[in-house]
Amino acid sequence: MHIVGISGSPRKQNTHYMLKTLLEATDQPFEIINLSELKIGSCNDCRSCHKDYKCILSDDMQTIYMKLEKADIIVLGSPTYFDNVSGIMKNFFDRTLPFYFSGKLINKKVILLTSANFGEYIEFDEKGQCKWHEDEKRSAKKCLQVMENYCDLIGLKVFEKIYALHDNGKSEKKKLIKIGKQL
Repeated sequence: MHIVGISGSPRKQNTHYMLKTLLEATDQPFEIINLSELKIGSCNDCRSCHKDYKCILSDDMQTIYMKLEKADIIVLGSPTYFDNVSGIMKNFFDRTLPFYFSGKLINKKVILLTSANFGEYIEFDEKGQCKWHEDEKRSAKKCLQVMENYCDLIGLKVFEKIYALHDNGKSEKKKLIKIGKQL
């Protein structure tokens, strides 16, 4: 079994921690692809992929296409930005349009991860509760919904969805390890 993790984070912090923790718990071969380290252009709507199921843009996505096709399980991780995935993850989604037409990822298992951390804005009320907790939770759930909508379109089967709030994912460490061991 081979697992591919896709990180849509510009930093190797919260989302990367979640991906790495889950993948290391699998005891299976895995690879983490950090989209921020790659050259991936934007879809130019040329529609070439509609007919021959291939993207004509020559960049790092060509390698990612092959890795996704070979993967048994895919893990998608993105920080939450304005109730959505990060820009680089959205660009990745757009560039996987060839899979929508080819169906080559249909029924592959996928796990979705996000972290919502308004850390620099954390304020507490008189009871010691974070004033931003509900906003972070709502935002993370909406980000996961965007990811799930993408998976539905491509044909990926969502196995699990995990979000972390306020921290670097450590609050979800036990759950990440448990899911990793189930793979």
